[in-house]
Amino acid sequence: MGDIPEEKTAIDHFRAIRWKNGPFCPHCISTKVYHFSDNRTHKCGDCRKLFSIKVGTIFEDSKIPLRSWMLAIWLITPHKKGIASTQLAKDIGVTQKTAWFTTHHLRYAIKTQSFNRPLDGIIEADETFIGGKEKNKHAHRRKAGRQG
Repeated sequence: MGDIPEEKTAIDHFRAIRWKNGPFCPHCISTKVYHFSDNRTHKCGDCRKLFSIKVGTIFEDSKIPLRSWMLAIWLITPHKKGIASTQLAKDIGVTQKTAWFTTHHLRYAIKTQSFNRPLDGIIEADETFIGGKEKNKHAHRRKAGRQG
């Protein structure tokens, strides 16, 4: 399944994305975090609560492996009109009911404010066409050599 051969690799990848500025507690936002030897469980040094990397995300309380979530995200995002849950189920190796649950959680996440934060830095876009054909514009707005 793609570049993520096992669950540990998926967790490490998600940890690198979520904790790019260092680990923090999802309960109190403290940076005093202790890591257990299983490398999946963590404990806050301030509020003393146990947590995993999934706490505070759409992956929390989900029995679906993080590897399947990431593969679903990778398969869903390029589709302009979405993907059927039956097709997603076949692609990631889960039941149709699980695929339906996954797609609905991902669609909900896309609507949240934290997901739609402004982009910064260098942004690259492919297949972009800005503007319209010059022949379709009003005569006073037409400029030679300015299409697209």
